[in-house]
Amino acid sequence: MSSYIIATDFDGTICENKYPEIGEPRNKTILYLKEKQKNGAKIVLWTCRVDELLDAAVKWCRNKGLIFDAVNENLPEIIAEFGGDTRKIFANEYIDDRNGKLPDECESGMLAWAKMEIEAACKHERAEAPEGEFDYGCACYESALKAFESLCEDGHSGFSIGLTKQILNRLIDGKPLCPIEDTEETWNHIADTSGHRGEEANYQCKRMSSLFKYVYTDGSVKYRDIDRFIMVETLTDTTWHSGLVDQVLEELYPITMPYIPSDKPYKAMCEEYLTDRKNGDFDTVGILKVIEPDGKTVEINRYFKDVPNGWEEIDLEEFKNRRAMHYERINNEKEKNHENN
Repeated sequence: MSSYIIATDFDGTICENKYPEIGEPRNKTILYLKEKQKNGAKIVLWTCRVDELLDAAVKWCRNKGLIFDAVNENLPEIIAEFGGDTRKIFANEYIDDRNGKLPDECESGMLAWAKMEIEAACKHERAEAPEGEFDYGCACYESALKAFESLCEDGHSGFSIGLTKQILNRLIDGKPLCPIEDTEETWNHIADTSGHRGEEANYQCKRMSSLFKYVYTDGSVKYRDIDRFIMVETLTDTTWHSGLVDQVLEELYPITMPYIPSDKPYKAMCEEYLTDRKNGDFDTVGILKVIEPDGKTVEINRYFKDVPNGWEEIDLEEFKNRRAMHYERINNEKEKNHENN
């Protein structure tokens, strides 16, 4: 399904309500529907009228230049998608005089509600600040209202607003809207950073700054999205990016082209310990599991210790021993501090 679908009532909506007669035309509603149809939308008449009264309404609309794509039934593509003509007419937008959202009215119910909420939020944000003084939070609220007004002016319903929000969120997060292809015009060569991963050449994606391409002397190619994985320390619930986690998960989840990043990152659930103060904040890491963007959990259970040239993988027994050393060190430090006090 690719068409934008509008379902519209007749009495009180396309014409003034004089049922069973046909009232005066609501010209702005008719013009709105004709303009939408001209731009590719499909219009479905959804009315309680039947038989001769329905035929009269359809003929009246046709004389006004408004020809429906379906009348009191779903469009053929919707029937095919649902396996039958459901009782409810599927649409992206519903126009009815009873829901307070007619194109010839000054303001939709949704927009009036949004303005009321923004006014309340700004009042709360300003608190006791002098009237007219610039407030950063209020400026953000007012920008959000401008975006919402634009959506309402374009005739979006709650359903299509949700789709638009997903698109806008990806743009705000710097994520592409369609797959990235490995073509020459996709990349910028960044010679000043090449070689740190053993590659011959390093490229950065023009459409997504967090995506890199590494070309090696043997002709092989690897891709890396530095925002794709995050480390979650399970004991403190803190998160950050980790080169060790990236290395392990890149082996499990290599990027292939074409590439479209997920809305959410892969979360590596880890435990960190420190056996010796001279090693900094931590010198032992256990990567226990990964939570994929769709919520699926995959066991990893790999363990590492800090060595002069990076990280060395260890078995579970050594990991447990080093964890015990971590807590022994903490207890010893507590006892020493207690004695000094």
